[in-house]
Amino acid sequence: MNDTICFRNIGQLVQVDATSQPPRLKISDGRALIVKNGRVEKVLKGSGLKSSNYSKVIDLKGKTVIPGLVDCHTHLIYAGERKSEMECRLSGSSYLDILQSGGGILNTVNATREADEKSLLKTAKARMRRMVALGTTAFEIKSGYGLDLDTEKKILSVGSRLKKELSVPVTLTYLGAHAVPDGSTRSEYFDFIMEHLPQFRDLADGVDIFCEEDVFSVKDLKRLFLHAKLVGFTQLRAHVEELSYQGGCAEAARLGAVSCDHLEYANPRDIRAMKHGDTVAVLMPGVTFFLGGEKIPLVHSMLDAGVTLALATDCNPGSSPTYNMQTVLNLACHLYRITPEQALVAATYGSAKALEGHKEYGSLQPGQRADFLTLKTKDYRDLFYYFGENFVDQTFIQGNPVRIPKNPAIE
Repeated sequence: MNDTICFRNIGQLVQVDATSQPPRLKISDGRALIVKNGRVEKVLKGSGLKSSNYSKVIDLKGKTVIPGLVDCHTHLIYAGERKSEMECRLSGSSYLDILQSGGGILNTVNATREADEKSLLKTAKARMRRMVALGTTAFEIKSGYGLDLDTEKKILSVGSRLKKELSVPVTLTYLGAHAVPDGSTRSEYFDFIMEHLPQFRDLADGVDIFCEEDVFSVKDLKRLFLHAKLVGFTQLRAHVEELSYQGGCAEAARLGAVSCDHLEYANPRDIRAMKHGDTVAVLMPGVTFFLGGEKIPLVHSMLDAGVTLALATDCNPGSSPTYNMQTVLNLACHLYRITPEQALVAATYGSAKALEGHKEYGSLQPGQRADFLTLKTKDYRDLFYYFGENFVDQTFIQGNPVRIPKNPAIE
């Protein structure tokens, strides 16, 4: 039996042409998308199609189709919330003030340690299903809210279960070097991370580190990356130059990081290092918005240098409690002054490249997974022109529509 699906009567079909430099959108009108065994087989002109050639024909009635969005930096497995800290920041306290007083990440660490795996799975699954409803079809998920062996492993176990249960691409990252736990010095805890790193090789795809003043140093980053390579990790990531300049970005890129993330304080030297190392710059405008930050990354210098940009939510309870990549797209355009095309390429192809998945998904090209969105509009630019709207009509994973929740996933 023929198991090929024809999605016909597409008003505007948006794909990413990754062969151009820089990658550009390819926009076609009046096309049909042919999906076979969950993958894009080809794109045809809409006229002259024979329904008998396909097992199913779905009329999209002129809707816009875009690649599914890729969220390449999240911390979506956690317990608790931090609404009181939001109030503190709005009253004048800084993010680092809260962290140094024992709040911030450590509050979430305590709540996550106390939660069992079943409850963590339930809340994370609700968040993730909401994210799929809002257009995300591939994820990166970090640990980092355990800061001990048992809880870090518990978080990654939940991530593995989410990957199986929701049938979407998930990249898991071990972020033991996220903060220094109570009762330990930085050097003691970092030695603990290094000693036990081999235990995480089969639980995670990559490693990450938060390189920041009073957290972890550039020297720590270098030690972690070199040891991770010896253990067998190939995906190295780093939170760098977010709240201050430390020099971690250039060092991470030199050591082969697949991505450097945040980058508000990155300078031209860092940009050259990312270009030379083919390191993706992962930007999260939602953090800038939520924390009331005024420092904006040198986005146009990155584009001019040919650095691949990616966009992500940084979904977490402290600095970016959002599940919506559509919001990130809108913020990126208006905070960074980039075009809708540049933002959408970054949130699809660029984010997929940050996860080393760009040949598998992110561009909606023949041979790739048929993960795509139909929009409630005939012009993809409406995602950027209007704010506060949800333009996703339906999310498709491997050509199949996903049943999606209508209500927010809140604590």
